[in-house]
This record gives sequence, C-alpha cells and structure tokens, in this order.
Amino acid sequence: MPSYPRTRRPGLARRPPDPGAQRPSLHVRGATIVDGTGTDPFVGDVLTDEHGLIAGVGQSLDPPGGTCETLEAPGLVLAPGFVDLHSHSDLYTLVREEPDGPPIGDSPKLVQGCTTQVFGQDGISAAPVSEEDLDDHRALLAGLDGSIPAEAWTWRSFGEYLAAVRASSATRSVLLAGHATIRRFVMGDAAREPTAGELSAMQEALATAFAEGAGGFSTGLVYVPAAYATTDELAALCEVVAAHRLPFFVHVRSESDLVVEASEEVISVAERTGCHLHYSHIKVAGQDNWPKARRVLELMSSAAQAGVDLSADVHPYIAGSTSALVLLPPWVQEGGHAAAMARLRDPDVRARMRRQLMEDTTSWDNWWRFSSGWKGLKVARCSRRELVGKSFAEVISRAGVADPLSQAGFDAVFDLLVGEELAMSLVSFNNVEENVASFLAQPYTSVGTDAVVDHGGHPHPRLHGTFPRVLGRFVRELGTLDLVEAVGKMTSQAAAVVGLGGRLGEIRPGMAADLVLFDPEEVADRATFEDPFQLPVGIEGVWVAGRRLVAGGTVVPGSSVPAGG
Repeated sequence: MPSYPRTRRPGLARRPPDPGAQRPSLHVRGATIVDGTGTDPFVGDVLTDEHGLIAGVGQSLDPPGGTCETLEAPGLVLAPGFVDLHSHSDLYTLVREEPDGPPIGDSPKLVQGCTTQVFGQDGISAAPVSEEDLDDHRALLAGLDGSIPAEAWTWRSFGEYLAAVRASSATRSVLLAGHATIRRFVMGDAAREPTAGELSAMQEALATAFAEGAGGFSTGLVYVPAAYATTDELAALCEVVAAHRLPFFVHVRSESDLVVEASEEVISVAERTGCHLHYSHIKVAGQDNWPKARRVLELMSSAAQAGVDLSADVHPYIAGSTSALVLLPPWVQEGGHAAAMARLRDPDVRARMRRQLMEDTTSWDNWWRFSSGWKGLKVARCSRRELVGKSFAEVISRAGVADPLSQAGFDAVFDLLVGEELAMSLVSFNNVEENVASFLAQPYTSVGTDAVVDHGGHPHPRLHGTFPRVLGRFVRELGTLDLVEAVGKMTSQAAAVVGLGGRLGEIRPGMAADLVLFDPEEVADRATFEDPFQLPVGIEGVWVAGRRLVAGGTVVPGSSVPAGG
C-alpha cells in the first residue's frame, strides 16, 4: 500500500482556497536544469518567489531575504512539473481522507511528478447534469471515474463543477466538457441521430460549458451514448470547438480491427472544422492488429504535413484500463443504466451477447476479442474483494465453470456485472511495447496516465508509475527518447495542448513554480499489475506554485491547500 493515507470511506473535501496564503520562496542550488523548452541541460540555480512564480534562473544566484527553503541538488535534475494529459481523478480530486492531506485522486499523481491534470476524458465529464438524470449519470461515471457520496454532488452546471474542483485539488486542473455528458443532457441515451433542434441544443450546451471555463471538448466513441454519434454530429460540435480555439480530445471509435478507419474519421473532422485534434492514448489493440500501427502513424504524419493541428498522448504500458461497461455492446446499454441491467438479466440477451463477443469485431470495439479473451482481462474495481486483481478467467473458474467459452462461463461474468450494478473497472492486456515506443517517439505525442483511481480496488500500475516509467524504461533503458525530449513532451508540449503554454511547463522567470526534482539514474516505476500500489523511486521533490508537496518520494503533511487552477 502507498504511504499516503487510504481508507474505505473517504470524507468530502470542503476546504476553500486561501489566495493570500504566504509561500516560502525556494532556492534550488546546483541542479541539472532541463527547462522544458528543448534546450540543452545546464547546471545552475532556480529561485522562486512568495507568489509561486519562478524569480530567477542562473549560476550561483543569491537567495532572497525572508523565509527561504534552500536545497542542494547536485546530480539531480530539476524540470517543470509534469502535465497528465489524460487523467481520471475527476471525482476523487474532491475527496480527502486527512484534513491536511491532498485529495486521494491527486496523491498518486504528485508522487510521480504530475502537477497538472486534465479531467473530463473520453466524452464523460461530471457536468453538466440535470437533476432528474443525476443518479443515472453517477452510474455512468462509476466504472471510469469512480464513485463519491451522492451528497458530494453539489454542482449541476459546468461552472459549478469547475469551481468545486479548483477549490479542492492540490494540482492544477483543466476540465473538458464531455460529448456523452452533453448528449445525455440534451437527448438522454437515445440510440439515434439528433434532430436539428437537439443538435443545436448540444452546440449551445457546449458553448455554455466553454463560457463557464471548460478547457476543451472530449469524446469517447466506444462509450454510450457518444457511440451512437455520426461523423456529422462530431463535426457539428467541433465547429463550436474550433470557434473557441480549444482542443478536441478523442477516444476513437475503434482501437482494434477498424483503427485505421477510426483514425481517418477523426482526422477528417479536424480537416472539416479546423479544430485542434488531440488523439487520446493513441495505440493499436489486439495482436492481429499490431502491424496497423505503421498505417496509423502514416495517417497522422500526413495530416500534420497537410496542416491539421494535432497532438496525442501515450501511456507507457502494454495494458489498458477502463469501465467494464465496454464488455456490453452498445445496443445493450440503450436507454440508460436500468435498461442495461434489465437486458443483462435476460437469458436470450446473454446468449446474443456471447455470440457477438466471440464473433463480431467490426460493429463495435470488442474488448473481449482484442484482449485475447477472459484471460487477458483482470478485475480492477469490484466490491467482492476476493476477485479484485484476478483475471476474468479466474472469476469463471471460481464460479465452478470448467469451460470459459461456454454460455455458463459468460454467464458467470454477466452475473458479476449485475451484482456490481455495472460499477466495475477492468485491466485489458492488448498492446505490445514496440508499438508503445513507436508512438511515444513521435514529435506530436505527450504522456497521459489514463489511470482509473479504483479507490479501494486494484488499479492499473500506471496510476502511480506512468511518468517515472517513461523516464526509467523509455529514456534510460530503451533509449526511445533522450531526457530532454521526454521532459519537453511531459511539460511545455503538453501544456501547450490545453492552452497553458506561456504560463507553465518551462523553467524561466515569470512562469509558475511547478517543479519536479528527480535522480535521472534512479527514477523508475515500481508499481506492477500484481502490486499496483508500489510508489515510484527517484522522485525527490515536487512543488506546485512554489509549495512543496512531495519530499523523498512521499506526499508531505500539510499539503491540502488547493492549487486553485
């Protein structure tokens, strides 16, 4: 277990920010500075001021008067704080277990050097939400972003939600407006094209979210109800995105058999509208599909050369993680949570689902098939503690079924989903490291954890290990990137995607004093699929706005003051 506190019944964060809080200035001496801009590293000093900004960068700087933390850092690298371009800590950034500790969604990011998170991924944002749809909406988020007490949902509008997050999170935050959320807000879970009036209402709801502070738009075209959308619907919404000069984050319609066609679809949307396309967790899933990575790379390169404004993020693992809802074909989920539960109890529906999972790889993104069946899927979040961390093949065996491909084998999984009311998450083994490295090496890619927090569950190791793994495995061991390239991707390049370029992501005077200090020879991930709570090594210090939140690899006491944005 990690060293920061974790309990089963977290308390709701209610502490407001204190804009007037005085921050002691910091003087880091003799560090190897990798400033995030792509320039060569140099040995020098960095000073911060009481306003949480970088005050000076140079050789042998004199510390300021007053309170100042001086840190000798020879042999250590000082870089800007890392930006997690794909976070699922949305709800858990509102919850903390200790009054003076950071939210439980922030701690796993801070210990790996992340000082900024981008929420509202995959088309599923926590706002806007109507009063009558609140319960179903909470159920939709459960497997991907977790669950918090009903009374914690004090917001309905996007602006109210943004204010709640920024009054709580110890990291900086950017919130995306989700396609599935906005579609539900306007037309529920209807499996059809919107009418002209409904499409206009969705555009208006998206524009309102932008006016209230949303930093972009996201979709997840494998998640209901966004999965019901046509390319024309995407383009109509992205016209609003382009008009506001904000990014379009997309989990494409297929990452497996139709990954090439799915990539062509979202590139065409960017071409039609002129919006900035951000391809989330770019990959190719399933062993039979791995050779298609080359074609996806060619498409992205050609689009960039043709003037399409694009970027992407990568997580450095061969397995992914998401809501167990992906095991249900979209037609099963039509009509919302209660309808899906009712269908899942029907034997005839179960028989049809089994046939589709075993045979259909093109009408939807079939996670069962591209994970090589039940053995390639593991239980992550589940109330049955004895099953957490086990493969679905083991779930079936524990149910007394010998043949995992039989109807009884599939029924054992369907029974589990019903018992959990679909509020489960899973880990899917579907990728190969060679392709991970190829995507990570591209000039337009940055890094995202894509980590489901799974509070009290068995999360993917990327929750604690993503950024140290890039530095340890893909920089030091494999040489996929050099250190300067990697830091640039994780800092200034990522910040620019979400409009924070010029504010953070670089070490220069006037920039936010969000910093990470690490040992380049030792930094590495330690979390594994068997033991995902092992904290990384080599991260010596993390600061947000000049305030130290991590020391010696662990979160420091008294780190509850919100970053504020």
